[in-house]
Amino acid sequence: MRRNIPPLTSLRFIAAMWVFLFHVSALIGPTGVKPIDNILKCGPVGMTFFFVLSGFILARASHGADVMADYRGYLGRRIARIYPAYLFVLVIGWYAVGFAAELGARPLRSGVAHAIADLTLTNAWFPQMFGGIRGGTWSLSVEAFFYAIFPLLLHLVLKLDTSELRRGIAWAVGATLFFSLMGKYIQPMEPGLHFATFYSMPIFRFPEFLAGMMAGVLSLRGDVGAPRGRKVIIVSGLAVLLLAFGAKALPEVALGALATPALLYVFRYFAHHEGGSAVWLFSRPAFVFLGEASFALYLVQIVAIPLYLAKVATPGGWSLALFVACTVAIACLVHLLVERPMRPLVARWLSAKPIA
Repeated sequence: MRRNIPPLTSLRFIAAMWVFLFHVSALIGPTGVKPIDNILKCGPVGMTFFFVLSGFILARASHGADVMADYRGYLGRRIARIYPAYLFVLVIGWYAVGFAAELGARPLRSGVAHAIADLTLTNAWFPQMFGGIRGGTWSLSVEAFFYAIFPLLLHLVLKLDTSELRRGIAWAVGATLFFSLMGKYIQPMEPGLHFATFYSMPIFRFPEFLAGMMAGVLSLRGDVGAPRGRKVIIVSGLAVLLLAFGAKALPEVALGALATPALLYVFRYFAHHEGGSAVWLFSRPAFVFLGEASFALYLVQIVAIPLYLAKVATPGGWSLALFVACTVAIACLVHLLVERPMRPLVARWLSAKPIA
């Protein structure tokens, strides 16, 4: 079993760029080119990509290991994966963009609560915090919840047989679609709070992670064959058509639910195949490096976008192209200078067993 799958790392960059450009277009406005605008409108599918991939990779990486027995080490590695770059960008964001959009009638008490939620990665549980720099950090709060419950979930998922795993994936995708549609049509609720609740609340994004977990375990079963490239292309093409026609009609998480089956086919394909043109392309070192820097890109754009809009009088055109290129370059530097060197140090520190 391969634990390192370079093409899946490379695809992370594409998903991160999709989310990045979606955020830019949401603030600047449409390009006027309908196909491009429809693709950008579906940018939140990139978040579904990360949640599903997270479950898929964690399930495969934990194959044969007793995660509960080494929960301290597991949690240390997960914290080291998120916190160094997160804290670096968060503090810069507090200074450059602002601590919070609104602190209410008692700003000191509210500010302390905001800081605690930020530092403990629990901000996604409080929809009123959605917005500003937290319009992006909510997803890390969701991931932190997934990481915390993963060992127990894995223990349960491993007991399922192949047919139960398949049904479980179908139920998970259906639950994602159900919660998203119900969240859109059940009223009344203040629009911003309504959106934040059903878009960023961890419990409503949980089925995506669970679908990825089940697919990851399924991909390790000897009685499950690898999907063929032609089938992956067909399923992915159908997903693109569904997204194109549903971009304006469906809420963001529902679009992700429509894309999830295709994502799982793609993940399983790259997990099983080590040859072919697609594997060769997405295994190129430069592409893989960009994928490794995708987490930093996702964080950096949270601060970079409001600064760009504040400093540039007429956003768009060449200034936008230069801004995108500079943001990617800065993200690569953050990855090289902060994320990559700090991750092993933090992991060793948190995983070290206390002296008796």
